[in-house]
Amino acid sequence: MAASNGSEYFELDVEAQESFGRRSNAESVAEDEQELMWAALEKLPTRKRTNLALVKRTAEESDDSVGERTDTVDVRKLDRNTRQLVVDRAMATSEQDNYKLLSGVKERLDSVGLEVPKVEVRYEDITITANVNVGSRALPTLMNSVRDVFENIFTRLKIFRPKKHSLTILNNINGVVKPGRMTLLLGPPGSGKTTLLLALSGKLDNGLK
Repeated sequence: MAASNGSEYFELDVEAQESFGRRSNAESVAEDEQELMWAALEKLPTRKRTNLALVKRTAEESDDSVGERTDTVDVRKLDRNTRQLVVDRAMATSEQDNYKLLSGVKERLDSVGLEVPKVEVRYEDITITANVNVGSRALPTLMNSVRDVFENIFTRLKIFRPKKHSLTILNNINGVVKPGRMTLLLGPPGSGKTTLLLALSGKLDNGLK
């Protein structure tokens, strides 16, 4: 039997014990509606057709009780939620090469002379110090843990301040992280690699200066 697109297929009699299940009526109706929408889009002029897209929405995404449905959206007039939905659908499609999508976006930006925003990170004179315990007082023992608890309480109450030594973790660090380049941070354990990354991201611990 010939299909509507000119290809040929054959009908097979399948018993109930087979693993091929019959499609439900709702699925058939949904597919028929989607084919009709595609047919309507193909009849539009090329300039207008390239600005439209079909987006499938689940019941949670459409905020109604209709269930899954397919909407026609104009890619030039997208709100924030719809824009995120279109990008998620495009990137999550296993049959579509994401490189083609990203290349198309880049070509459109280049055609109108737009550049993708770039971020360059510069850091100068980064010096980080911390007050630490030394000797046996720095060992992770039960006695030291109890002392730390009481010292923190007394310090907050401003009763007394424990004697700690100042340790310089990073001393006068300068550098530039240029856009489009991979940065590799190497160093022995305890050299301050994590502290530097936290400093660049603005997530340093309050106990560090």
